[in-house]
Amino acid sequence: MLIGCVPYLNAKPLIAWFHTPEGKSSGVEVVYDVPSRLAQMVEAGEVACALVSSIELFRRSDWVAVPRIAIASTGRVLSVRLFSRTPLDRVRSVALDTSSLTSSALVQVLFARWWQAKPKYLPAPPDLDAMLQRADSALLIGDRGMLARAEGLHVADLGEEWYRWTGLPFVWAMWLGKAGNITPPLVETLLAARRWGLEHIEQIVRSEVSRLGAEEDLIRHYLRDIMQYEVTPAHEQALKRFAEECRRLGVVRAGN
Repeated sequence: MLIGCVPYLNAKPLIAWFHTPEGKSSGVEVVYDVPSRLAQMVEAGEVACALVSSIELFRRSDWVAVPRIAIASTGRVLSVRLFSRTPLDRVRSVALDTSSLTSSALVQVLFARWWQAKPKYLPAPPDLDAMLQRADSALLIGDRGMLARAEGLHVADLGEEWYRWTGLPFVWAMWLGKAGNITPPLVETLLAARRWGLEHIEQIVRSEVSRLGAEEDLIRHYLRDIMQYEVTPAHEQALKRFAEECRRLGVVRAGN
């Protein structure tokens, strides 16, 4: 069985187990791609489910979430950031990372409802310098969003801004798939993978330091202190609020 996953640091505690001998014998294989492509793979039946943007739960009526698992944060998230050459109240254009789905919707919600602005949105590959040549500001997600150099730029952390506005955590991604594919054995396998990952954070940190070339303390802080992998009532409330705001803005259809 194939499942899909984003290639970002924040997903590692949920999928590292699949690369252990025990995980390799589980009958589940992980393929990696960006959120926008993963959603297409689930819809096409190329994977049974994927760790994909949470907004897809509202967009597709025949998709369901694996219970109890998410990638979430409360307040500052570090890895979803808006970089701007001007203060936010003067932004007139935003280059959106084409690999992003949930974060692209969130930045539009924040501009419309929190920052009270109506910039133009331009899809762009995730290259900060090139994005800022086309637009006043640029949205980057994942490892690029966390590690991008921001000297001389105004930076807004979208998780922090959402929390300042709503007082709620934010759910960035979930295991989603078509209802018939989310079977009890698959759910148990994904829960087992999460348990292993959370018990082996230090092992994951050491591996990711060499992969990313980032400071060990930053990666440890990100995975231990910022990322949340358990769905709580507060996360469910946050998902409901985000869905309402997306429908209000027309990012998803009201009937979804």
